[in-house]
Amino acid sequence: MAGHACETYAVLPLGLGTRLRYATCKFTYHGGSPLNQQVGVESALACSQCGRAFAPSDVVQIAGNWVCSDCKPAFLSRVVASGAAGASPRGWRYGGCWIRFAARFVDGIAMGVPVVILFALFLPALIRAGRPPAPTDPALAALGLTSIIVFLGVAMAYEVVMMKKWGATLGKMACGLKIVRSDGRSLGWGVCFGRFFMWNVVTSGIPYLNFILMMTSAIVAGVDTEKRAIHDRVCDTRVVFKQSVA
Repeated sequence: MAGHACETYAVLPLGLGTRLRYATCKFTYHGGSPLNQQVGVESALACSQCGRAFAPSDVVQIAGNWVCSDCKPAFLSRVVASGAAGASPRGWRYGGCWIRFAARFVDGIAMGVPVVILFALFLPALIRAGRPPAPTDPALAALGLTSIIVFLGVAMAYEVVMMKKWGATLGKMACGLKIVRSDGRSLGWGVCFGRFFMWNVVTSGIPYLNFILMMTSAIVAGVDTEKRAIHDRVCDTRVVFKQSVA
């Protein structure tokens, strides 16, 4: 007597992660006959936007990211509006060289105004002295060295404190930029000091080499998909538009 055939399918997860594995099991029953099992292992992909797992046929790859059909319209709109930067899995828009140069220019004005004011205060005293001080004058050398130390100290306090408290200097605020870690966290004190040291001392503070290092850093940021300069790579930071991380 022939048994009644019945087929049952089950999906068994075999692992977690960005690229999942699962098994499709087919069980066929023929009355009292032994159970026949056929197992085929396929790959599953996680959508970079919503994180859900899908079969490979249910996702498409856009700008290096796997996207499901539900997330595809919004993701495509962001890519079209923001270019390659909008294809970030987190949806971040990275600040490029020119906008960051504008932010540095604003910071230069913010730091330069107090220096000009101090110079204007000391200039009348030098004029009343009746003669310019000699280049080898110890007092002049001490004044110059003190001025450099004070300026670096003020610049470090300005940049480090503002990065730690607000994630941006006045220049970056004016340009709508913010500095974050690669995972989206705020900056710690060590990262703030390290970023200041890498840019103001190593990259732009070494005479004769600073021009080469600054140009190299600009080129590196220009060709990188996340617009990372040398100090961003060393400190694991990203400069992004603030609205994209809100």
